[in-house]
Amino acid sequence: MGTIFSESVELENVGELPEEYREVLTHQMLANGEGELSAGDTYVNSFYPLAPNADERYMCLKFGMEEVDHFRRFAKLLTPLGVDTSHMVNQAVAERRYFPAESMTTQFTVWEERAAFSFLCELEGHLQIKEMTTSTYAPLCVEAAEILKEEARHFGYGKRLMQESYDAGAKSRDRAQKALDKFYPMALDMFGRPDSRRGRLAVRWGLRKNDNGELRELYKTAIAGHIEKIGFSVPEVDPSQLQFA
Repeated sequence: MGTIFSESVELENVGELPEEYREVLTHQMLANGEGELSAGDTYVNSFYPLAPNADERYMCLKFGMEEVDHFRRFAKLLTPLGVDTSHMVNQAVAERRYFPAESMTTQFTVWEERAAFSFLCELEGHLQIKEMTTSTYAPLCVEAAEILKEEARHFGYGKRLMQESYDAGAKSRDRAQKALDKFYPMALDMFGRPDSRRGRLAVRWGLRKNDNGELRELYKTAIAGHIEKIGFSVPEVDPSQLQFA
């Protein structure tokens, strides 16, 4: 990997660094910003209609609002770098290309799938954002720290819903396990290609601490502990199930 860049960079100093730094930084924020926007659409368009009561409808809208705000934060960071993200808002989720996650475009049919999505995918988002809290790009550190608080709460709520599904009885428990089996490979794919060039360069430039493959392994260890603590089985994944094996 060589020497890791560790200097703190402000907006006015970005142009003084190699174009590679700016390119990797821009792509990182575009991908994560787009992912946040798609998650917001998913909470509103997919999960809200499945919600069993007014309280859960409220939470779907609240989470959707917060995810869209995360997108807004990334968009504001990208604007002074000359990157316009306004077109993303009117795109269908399936048309977005910076974060083309199947977890956002698959069909959701039961409430336990909402639980599994927040449980699995929000932890993925939490780990990705946590990487940015120590970024060499100072403006990103500030926004990432604020986003991280809400990502942690989203995951915690998903974990609570999974516990409720487990406690609700055999039928709900079975639906929740099937949801875990369905979404676990999708959550792994959300980290991108394990051997990604940009992932390695992001570490080289101090924009994150772990590359895609390393972060995925950290996730697998963390989520397995949560799954087993509730009482579910950790899904077994065949490489053929992964887009990014």
